[in-house]
This record gives sequence, C-alpha cells and structure tokens, in this order.
Amino acid sequence: MARSSVWRRAVTRLRLNPESGSPAGVARESGFFDDYPRFYSSSVTGARPERLNPRYRALIDANLACIRDRTVLDLASHDGRWTFAALKSGARYAIGIEGRASLVESAHSTFREYGINGDRYRFVLGDVLEKLDSLPPESAQTVFCFGFFYHTPHHILLLSKIARFNPQQLILDTAVDGSTSEPVIRLTAENILREANAPFPTPGDPTRAVVGVPSRSALELMLGSFGWRFRYYDWHHAGIINWHGLSDYYTGRRVTLVATRA
Repeated sequence: MARSSVWRRAVTRLRLNPESGSPAGVARESGFFDDYPRFYSSSVTGARPERLNPRYRALIDANLACIRDRTVLDLASHDGRWTFAALKSGARYAIGIEGRASLVESAHSTFREYGINGDRYRFVLGDVLEKLDSLPPESAQTVFCFGFFYHTPHHILLLSKIARFNPQQLILDTAVDGSTSEPVIRLTAENILREANAPFPTPGDPTRAVVGVPSRSALELMLGSFGWRFRYYDWHHAGIINWHGLSDYYTGRRVTLVATRA
C-alpha cells in the first residue's frame, strides 16, 4: 500500500475518533463564534471553538425558522452565547434566565462590546424554575433549553412551566443516560461551585445539588406527555470532519432536538 494512502487513513481515523484530540496539521473548521471571539474567554464551560461552532450550526443555524422575528426565551443562558446568537440570527427580542451573577455580568459586557441594543434583550438573574413564574404567559414563541435539562431533578415541573408560555417550539439540547433503554432518570449530586453545574444547592447541603440525567426514552416519554412532537438533530450526518470536543454527541450521550406542540 502506498505511503500516502496509509497517511490519509491515519488522518481519517484521528478525525473521526472523538477521543483522539485534534490531529496535528488539520485545521479546525471556522464558524459563527470566530467573528465574536470574546465568547471563547467569557466562560470556562464549553467555550472552545471546535465545540461552540458545530453547536451553533445544530442549535441556531438549523432552526432559523424558529428564531427569526420571534421572542426567544433562553433558559440557563450562561454567558449569553445563545441569546446573542439568536439576536444575530434575527430574533426580535430575547430573554435569558441565569443563576450565576458573574455570567449575567459577563453577558451584559459582551453584548455592549458587540453593539447589541439594550432594548432587544433582557437577562433575569435567579433560579430558572422560580423566575419562569415571573414572566407573563405567552411572552416567548421559542424556548431554548441548552445544557440545563440534566442539571435539575424537576423535569416535569420544568416542562409544565415551559408549557405555560405556549411556545411554538422548544429547542432542547441535553445529556442523556445511555446505560439503559428504560425510561429512567439517573440521580446524582454535583458541586455547585463548578461553573458548568447547577448553581443552587439542595436544601441541607450547601455545596451540592441533586440533579437528574434522563435516559433517551425517559426524555421522549416526558415530552410526549405534554403533547410535544419532536425530531432529533442528526449529528452523524452534519458533515463534521473533526469530532474533537464533541465526543458526547458522537457517542449519543448528548442529544439535540426540536419539539413542537401538537
């Protein structure tokens, strides 16, 4: 076999293996956040270009019809990355709810730096489940729930509060428990001091929060019980060349879907 063929196959294996790291000499794909690089340093959570840009294509670019000219509600809005992306993609208005004051402050600072008019968005500081009750019903047509569904044990309560807005679409991105096909929720405790985790402790334990990771079938059962029809984003046919930084999507431990009320 020619040496060039061996090299090409080796590079292909490295590109497709999500645990292998970025192959030397293989440039990463460019994307939306390269034009707004502050988001690469405004958080320590998932802020790498090789993760943020493919997620932008899956969460935002693939759902422009659900975003343009709508009010978007971004649950656990973190440093405002997806609120920002929604506004740059044509959302009329955006509301973010975030539990960490430092991340809300970072979002405001980034929005000012990039010239986002303050009358187009609002950030609400506090617990998502509590602050949802303070917003008027039907105040958002599209709801983002990115990276939050598995940081709470109150999934049914969360879905009921989302349903109060009667949104046209719920775009959901969540980790799932891939160890079983049964409709179960795996409970665990996580350290609230870590930025990527739930920000509020469970009563009786000042440093930890009990959270629940649903299996895929549990997720589908819960969505179906609220009358949501849904379609999954097909990560494996999204044209991704280098899976470095996306191993959870590659292995199915994380899923992305769009749910529409029947």
